Amino acid sequence: MRKMKMVYQLAISKKSAIIQIVIVMLVLGSSLTTSADVIIGSTGSGWQSWVSGNLDQGGKPFWDNGSSDGSYLNIGYYLTKTGAFGPGSWGDYEHPGAIPFWGKAYDSSNDTGGAFDTSFYFQNNSDYSKAALRLELAGYASGNRFGWYEVGATGLTLNEIFAGSDAAGKTVSFTPSANYGFYIWTQAGDLFLTQAGEYGTKDGTFQHFAVFEETPITYWLGIEDLLGGGDKDYNDMVVKITNVPRTPSRVPEPGSLALVVLGLVGLAAARRFRRKE
Repeated sequence: MRKMKMVYQLAISKKSAIIQIVIVMLVLGSSLTTSADVIIGSTGSGWQSWVSGNLDQGGKPFWDNGSSDGSYLNIGYYLTKTGAFGPGSWGDYEHPGAIPFWGKAYDSSNDTGGAFDTSFYFQNNSDYSKAALRLELAGYASGNRFGWYEVGATGLTLNEIFAGSDAAGKTVSFTPSANYGFYIWTQAGDLFLTQAGEYGTKDGTFQHFAVFEETPITYWLGIEDLLGGGDKDYNDMVVKITNVPRTPSRVPEPGSLALVVLGLVGLAAARRFRRKE
């Protein structure tokens, strides 16, 4: 009987240890997930799926238009490395594929909908972020400036990431405010925000930024630099943003920390119990 009891208790201790390990893994995984910056947009907007077959320069989604730079050169062709960006045309470059875009409802099967969200910004949950300048196809390229601004601030302060002299290939780390948006200040002197028209900026009814999500911590921005949208190809500047997650030790979450501690204590207790048996 005692032997059976010891076997039963040992089984319980093993099960308890496994549960504790699972708890610790879940907590650590949760910390990484909550370290991704979150986009905050208008009602009715969200991440919309599409496929490369939807690309036809017909204006749906809002960024799929003909380009004054040449045929089949909008942001969609760039991301999928198709059209004029196809193999052998622009050399080898990073292309994430047909990743979801932020906007109004889009029916990929019928290629309908997909309007832009006029106003959106980001909630900062990461340690810091990296911006990589990937492409500039614009007459204003040598003078366009890109950066971030604090959402909700009393006045508008521009925090520059890329200057007009910066070229594709440059990467810059930046640490934005709790809530932030992006801007482009063009060579023509026009300032456009992801919150179109805020702080008295121009084009309050047009969105100059197309956002695409590669992973929860990686997204791409296709930017249009002309007043009114110009050709609306969103390839005037292409920027890849990568959030760098806070490590668990740097995330001040008492509840999560308590679970980790309890999990480790439970594991230690289970091991001691096994040694005694």
